[in-house]
Amino acid sequence: MTLNAHSALDLSTAFSNSRSILIAALVATLGWAGVSAAEWRPLGFVTAEARASGVELGGEGCQWPQDIEADAVDGSFVLFCTDVGGIWRSLNGGATWEPANVGFTPRGASAATIDPNFPDRVLAVGMNSMGSEFNGVYLSEDRAGSWRPVYRAAICGFVDRREKIAFDPSTRDDAAGLTRVVYWTRTADRAAEGRSGMEVNPGLYRSDDGGRTWHRLDGQPSEIAGNSQLAVHPTAGRLYVANERGVFVSNDRGESLVQVHDASATGLSVSVGAPDSVWISVADGAMVSHDRGHTWERLPGKGLEEPLRLPSGERASEPRRNVHFQDIKVSPVDPRRMVMTSEADNWRWHRHASHDGGRTWTTSATKAGPAFMPQNEREGLFAWHPQDADRVWSFGGDWPTASHDGGLAFEWSGQGQNAVYVGGLITINPHEPGLLFFSSQDYNGAVSSDGGKTWRYTPISGEEWGGFTYGGVAVSGDVLAVGDAEGWGTMRRLSISRDGGATWSLQSGIEWAGDRSDARFGYDGGLVHPHDPSLAFIAQYRTDDGGLNWSPMEGVSGVISADESGRLYGALHRQGASHVVTSEDEGRSWQALAEVPGFIDDLAATPDGESVYIAANNRLWRLPTTSDPDAVIGNRLQLLDTPKTGTDRHRVATVAVDPRNGSRVYAGQRIDTHAADVGVIRSDDGGHTWTNLNLTEPLDGTRLDGGREPQCLRVDPHSGDLIVTTGCYGIWRYVDRTE
Repeated sequence: MTLNAHSALDLSTAFSNSRSILIAALVATLGWAGVSAAEWRPLGFVTAEARASGVELGGEGCQWPQDIEADAVDGSFVLFCTDVGGIWRSLNGGATWEPANVGFTPRGASAATIDPNFPDRVLAVGMNSMGSEFNGVYLSEDRAGSWRPVYRAAICGFVDRREKIAFDPSTRDDAAGLTRVVYWTRTADRAAEGRSGMEVNPGLYRSDDGGRTWHRLDGQPSEIAGNSQLAVHPTAGRLYVANERGVFVSNDRGESLVQVHDASATGLSVSVGAPDSVWISVADGAMVSHDRGHTWERLPGKGLEEPLRLPSGERASEPRRNVHFQDIKVSPVDPRRMVMTSEADNWRWHRHASHDGGRTWTTSATKAGPAFMPQNEREGLFAWHPQDADRVWSFGGDWPTASHDGGLAFEWSGQGQNAVYVGGLITINPHEPGLLFFSSQDYNGAVSSDGGKTWRYTPISGEEWGGFTYGGVAVSGDVLAVGDAEGWGTMRRLSISRDGGATWSLQSGIEWAGDRSDARFGYDGGLVHPHDPSLAFIAQYRTDDGGLNWSPMEGVSGVISADESGRLYGALHRQGASHVVTSEDEGRSWQALAEVPGFIDDLAATPDGESVYIAANNRLWRLPTTSDPDAVIGNRLQLLDTPKTGTDRHRVATVAVDPRNGSRVYAGQRIDTHAADVGVIRSDDGGHTWTNLNLTEPLDGTRLDGGREPQCLRVDPHSGDLIVTTGCYGIWRYVDRTE
């Protein structure tokens, strides 16, 4: 199927109803294995031991959680939000997860709420670390299967984890099929103050039609109504607003607020099991009112004064200091059961559970189980099951956890949440089928020898929490090369493993800059020569002995592609100018083919070497080449008419050509400040017409929402499948067996 440049592919045409049912069953049973149509398959990190125990889909997580919510009916529908990696949903009570971002343009979400009476309806507050006019409130009416904006607001809202949006359960409208009244307390968004185009307009907002339209309530100062946490009495419609100034109530749907308590609240909760009670967490514990907020008492909190456990397992010699309690949540089934999180210095968070109404507390245990990545604690962010007082969902790292004992212990429950961010460009070894090595900007990396079915963690940095690594190259199954950095944007130092990723050593004096304005800039990535397995490249360095020794090259900032003859293609970026360069002597010398406008993000040569496709300056270009190494192409660059992202702009950042079919070209668009609806595109006629491979139709259980915000595209030379790394949306394989 071929569409013009402004069309989107309806992937459902590739399936009959019976085949869709079969494919869904196979995917559910086998994970990525064994189907025969065009589809996205996750390349999730899972160890061989975890797969043997039944973990088929992996689930490395790796994006910072912002909120988690469960439906109020049977607990089968659970969703959670991440900072810049979109929204994830589960339709089986958290057993497995899938990305759910069709129509959701923001890069992340800081809060969500599920209609307590009609759980197909969901509202989410979209945000991003950099702010965007495409943020705001989004509505889904098919359990997060698709979204549409209902109130766009140019906010940032980064790491704003308040319970900021809430339905009033008492306003159920069976005729309309929705709960009518919803509240949203908009952040002051201090992080966005002074930024061009950002709106700082805090306050309390209300919808009277289930979230479809919104208006600001102007009866209260913004410092009271904005930047708050919200909860609504389960039956009486009484609105609770809590913030650093205290607790406020409204009995007129937010038109006026009356202060009922002056304690600075760090969390707020109500329970259908005790509808007239309301709980708050405060910096040093928790409090409760059993008369709708009129009078308050402090919960005894025995156990919260225990010494703070250190990451090493040692205990502090003094009682807790600089500890801040927050995010209290009370079970809707048994209001004696509650959970709360604490924050201390040095990135230490702990979760705490009480089964006796807050008189005594236990610090929750976390069982990493089959989790692939290191267990870095995060804020609790809890969601209770609506029928089972033993079940509660939370986070024990950058992945979901679940408790089956009322919060006393949590264990990894992130199957399917594949969201790692891969640092730099990727390459696939042309000589060893199944060998894959991906480095991560935050979590070191992982290597697979069976095409992504099972993985091994690569502790490149030696840091327990993770590490900043870029441009991984698998020279062979034993020898891996990567740029190891001390932080985002810092110098990359070449690190080598000679035992398949188990141990690593830095190579003295071999480094490059990731910042293109630095004269030492080198591309994070490289390749292995298609004819000689001992010849490989990373950034501007070359090895011809299988990775034992590396030497610098002149005239190239990175080797990115090769044709079937072995001719190499790379990019040279110096003093603000970018050139496509080529080498016919295995990288010993380089010649310029053409200067390219803007920075070259990626390039790919056709197998016959007659064309080079270039992602530069947000566009895709085609450069006809020549067999004469002394010829200069000059100004013969051809600008290709690729489709726009869906927000009326071009943002091409990566390109790949099928080594078996030079007419098949893939390109990837990402926006960074918000997400592209038209991200991964394919042309089967050399770039004249294009097909959008990203899902634009609602999720229906037969297709996965893969490949959003592509970071790098490469075609696996052994299988012909497209491998896509993304900006915080995980690693995906696009498989097309329709031909």
